[in-house]
Amino acid sequence: MRVRLDSSVWIALLVLAAACSSSSGSFKKTGASTLDPDDDARTGYEKALLSFRRGDCLAAEPTFREIRREFPYSRFAALAELRIGDCQFKNEAYPEAIQTYRQFVRIRPSHKEIPYARFRIAEAYYNQIPSGWFMTPPSSERDQSAARDTLIQLRRFVVDYPDDQRVPDANKLMEKCMSLLAAHELYVARFYLNREAYRGVISRLKGLLTSYPGASVAPEALLLLGQVYLRTNEVEAARQAFSEIVDRFPESDEARRAKSLLGKIG
Repeated sequence: MRVRLDSSVWIALLVLAAACSSSSGSFKKTGASTLDPDDDARTGYEKALLSFRRGDCLAAEPTFREIRREFPYSRFAALAELRIGDCQFKNEAYPEAIQTYRQFVRIRPSHKEIPYARFRIAEAYYNQIPSGWFMTPPSSERDQSAARDTLIQLRRFVVDYPDDQRVPDANKLMEKCMSLLAAHELYVARFYLNREAYRGVISRLKGLLTSYPGASVAPEALLLLGQVYLRTNEVEAARQAFSEIVDRFPESDEARRAKSLLGKIG
């Protein structure tokens, strides 16, 4: 007895056969590919890297993304992910670069390029610190969240990788951040001083000197602290502040003024 199939069943069988036929053989990428048909992960990465080194991230980044997507278990997928972050960094898309580097650190915690990614995160934060230019307030008078984030990342980096070749650069960036943050604290202290909020001035200055003892504004902060102590009739505290200037910064202009004030208060 011959079984007659409904026309809808025949259509379903034909669709299934076509699907099986198209999926057989080698895997074919869908969508517009930036890789040549014969490229493997290594070849594709090296081609994209050449574009990257020429400064052409417009050509390189899509290829790095495709390598990461199509060859997720290749070692070149990890390198491609770093280069994606580098392209974002180069294009000044710093929040996106931070996110990419953080993802790399989180997913590949034992990769040898983790120190590189960690340092780039700090650099990306540093490059977001507002810079003072014509018609804008000085950097020290603006939001300092990026400087604080940079300092946090750099301190962790130096502790975790004390022998890394980037540590000298990290120390230089830390000095710049600490100087900027100290200058900001001094700016806020003067803001309080103009409003005769002396306890606020003292609190800010003491915090500055504790957190950033080697900052370039330390002599100025100590002198102002001593002067405010005189205004609040805390003579002994003023004497200690002036004496510290003379001991720590004997060649500074603030030291000469501190000596004069010490002579007046006896």
